[in-house]
Amino acid sequence: METRENGTGRLSLSFRGERGSGISRIACDLTQDDLLQLVLFAEANGLRDTLGDTGRSELLLNGLVLDDDPTRGEITVLRKTGFSEQTARVGRDVFQAEMAGVVDICLARAEESKHGERLKELIAACPLPEQLQDRLAPDEADAVRHRLHEIALLLLAANTMERGSPLARLLRRKKDQTEAEREVAGFVRSLALGLLPRTESAQA
Repeated sequence: METRENGTGRLSLSFRGERGSGISRIACDLTQDDLLQLVLFAEANGLRDTLGDTGRSELLLNGLVLDDDPTRGEITVLRKTGFSEQTARVGRDVFQAEMAGVVDICLARAEESKHGERLKELIAACPLPEQLQDRLAPDEADAVRHRLHEIALLLLAANTMERGSPLARLLRRKKDQTEAEREVAGFVRSLALGLLPRTESAQA
């Protein structure tokens, strides 16, 4: 993975063909939004691992598909260019290790954004809902809360950088800080409840 100063990136993957005939390469430029989605995909994978969720998940980008299969311990990467397709597989541990540095870069950018510091402060004050906290051992709860807060910061920082963002407007006004706190807390709570089984989430 390569990241650039403007927030874009490039994914490159060398692999051996199924018949073992030579080395092929998948390369794909990523927009700012693509890179953010890829980082969120990696963060979500880490959350699912902590929660013991072995279901498959998929990320669809422009011309790129990533299919995560925890039961096989690998991610299938499909690159479509015109009428041609390339498919490769990469170990989940290799993917997560490679993405760790990219996640850190994107988090640093989120913190350095106009409202990043304030968002991080508000998010840090958000506990896990009891419905989720009670399902987890203390170390698991800490891991889930940490990664959940990272995901919230990435998403909310991106939101406040959009033109006309209602949350950015609240954060700018001192008189609206209480409302901003409620908005952030509600967003983090919604993310957390989304980790529960569907029936429990509906009851929350």
